[in-house]
Amino acid sequence: MLDILVMYPNSDEVRFDDTYYFDKHASLIISLLEPLGLKYLRIAKGIDQDAPYYLVAHLGFESQETFQKAIEEAGDRIFDDISNFTNIDPLIQVGEVVANNNRY
Repeated sequence: MLDILVMYPNSDEVRFDDTYYFDKHASLIISLLEPLGLKYLRIAKGIDQDAPYYLVAHLGFESQETFQKAIEEAGDRIFDDISNFTNIDPLIQVGEVVANNNRY
């Protein structure tokens, strides 16, 4: 299982339209990537203004191949939408899930 982190760094200059992100961008991600193998989308927003990241999204895919195919098919539409809600470029990390506690 892969966990893709999309991290939006926090700063004094950050512009982030929460309403657009939650109402439009997250829905776009789900509508485009779920048919291509997206297992989950989890979003965590920093709880104070000093958080190192304004927002972090976790996207789950079964394999590197599934993720790569999904990004090849839908990545341009997703990345092109970023400028509609923020002025910062996200940092992206692709990680392999090596431990998981599903009790919560």
